[in-house]
Amino acid sequence: MIRQRVRAGLSVIKAKIERDGKFVSKAGKVRKRLGRPGAEAEKLDLARQELAKGTGSIKTAKLTGLGTGTVHKLRRQMEGDDMLCKRSGSGSS
Repeated sequence: MIRQRVRAGLSVIKAKIERDGKFVSKAGKVRKRLGRPGAEAEKLDLARQELAKGTGSIKTAKLTGLGTGTVHKLRRQMEGDDMLCKRSGSGSS
């Protein structure tokens, strides 16, 4: 019974998104897609700057107001980007 109500509600929202490209949440915010919203771009940029300076992950998370998991994910992405740059740079010599 609960499952049916949840699925019915989701199908209504999905139809609104398909029709209008957006929907209004219960909190009154206009959303373009379902799911939890991601972190703010400004905070992510600030965290990247702090990580580039060599600040630790936990301290960066506290400074920026992001979660430690988000900061760790950013660090892994940055390290992956560095590895790609090193690979492409050494192969062209």
